[in-house]
Amino acid sequence: MPLRVFRRGKNWEYRLKDSKGNHVVSKSGFVSEKEATLAGKEVELEYLKGTRFDNSSTLYDIYKKWYDLEILHSTRSEQTKIKYKRLLKKVEKYFGRMVASKIKYSQYQEIMNEIGKTVGKDYLIRLNSSIRSSIQLARRDLLNINDFTLGVKLNAQNAPKKPENKYISSLSDYKKIIIYLKSRMNYEKSIMPYLIFILFKTGLRVGEALALTWEEVDFKKSIIKTFKRIDSASHRDTGKPKNPYSVREIPISDDVIRILKKLYQEQSDSNIFSLSKGLLFFDKRTGLPTNNGINKALKKYLTELNISPLIVATGCRHTYACVLLAKKVDIAVVAKNMGHKNIQRIIDTYGHVLKELHEKENEATRKALEDF
Repeated sequence: MPLRVFRRGKNWEYRLKDSKGNHVVSKSGFVSEKEATLAGKEVELEYLKGTRFDNSSTLYDIYKKWYDLEILHSTRSEQTKIKYKRLLKKVEKYFGRMVASKIKYSQYQEIMNEIGKTVGKDYLIRLNSSIRSSIQLARRDLLNINDFTLGVKLNAQNAPKKPENKYISSLSDYKKIIIYLKSRMNYEKSIMPYLIFILFKTGLRVGEALALTWEEVDFKKSIIKTFKRIDSASHRDTGKPKNPYSVREIPISDDVIRILKKLYQEQSDSNIFSLSKGLLFFDKRTGLPTNNGINKALKKYLTELNISPLIVATGCRHTYACVLLAKKVDIAVVAKNMGHKNIQRIIDTYGHVLKELHEKENEATRKALEDF
C-alpha cells in the first residue's frame, strides 16, 4: 500500500493508496516534506489497523473512519475538529447500527427530518455534507453503496438568527458600551474589558485578538498588524491566518492608542511579560480567555447597560462593520480591514444597512436638486 509524498506548489501533499492502487485519502497544505510524511504515516497506520469496509459496515463505522482519516489528521483547527466529532455523536444517536449499504433514500430523509426539528439549516447542511464525504470514502474503498444523501431535502425547523440580532446597530448603544468598557479597565481585576473593547474597535476575529503580542502594535503608525490566530477553545497556536486576506494592518484611533498604552503600563507594573510572552490579552490570574468566558462577560456588560440584542463575541466584529458603514466608510475599506477577499461578504451580511444608507443618499440627492 504505497504512501506518496510530493510537492504541490509551495506546499507538500501525501497520498495514500490501497494494495490495488485505489485512492484512499490525500491531504495537502503541509509546509515541509517531513511534516507531510509524518502525517501520512499516521494515517497509513490507522488504515492498517482495520480500515477496510464491507457491506456490513454501519454508517457510524464509515463516518468514524472518515473522521479518523481525513479530519483528525488534517490541518483544520481544533475547534473545527471538535465540531465534526460532535456530528459523529449525532450520527451514532440517530442512525445507530444501521448498515450503510441498506439505508434507503426514504429512511435517510425521514431521519434528517427528525434531526431538523431541533437544529438550524446550517447545521443540517454540515451534517449532510459530512455524511456524504464519508460515503465517498467508502465508495473509493469499493463498498457497494448508493449515495442516499443526494437529493435529500434539508427541512430545518429552527430559524437562523436574524442579521440584526447578531450585532449592535444603534450608534448610541455602541457609544454606551465603549464608555462602559473604558470605565471598567483595570488589569489587576480582569483583562475582559480591554479585550472586548479592542474587538469592538478593530473588527478582529477572537482568535486573531488572542494571538496579538505587543510586537504587532505600532504606536507610531497607529496600526495593529495581524497575521496569525490562536484557537479560542484549546488555546493552540495555529501559527497561520484564516486565509491570505486575513494578513492585514488595521488602523486604530487615538483612544485605542491611549488604552493600549495604559494596558502596557499596567502589565509592566505587574511584571507579567515573561509569563505572558508578550500576549496583549493574557489575564494575570487565568491566562488567555476562552470564547465561552468572553461571551459570558459580554452578556453581563450588555445586560447591565440594558442593551439588546445580547450578542456574542463575534457580534463585536459585526458591530465594527456596521458602525463603519453607518459612518459612510467606503465598503471596500471595511472589507479590507475585516480581512475579506472582496466586498461581497459585506453586501451579503449588511445588505439592509447598505440599503438604508443608499436611501439616505437618494434623499440627499433629491434635496440638492429641488431648487433648480
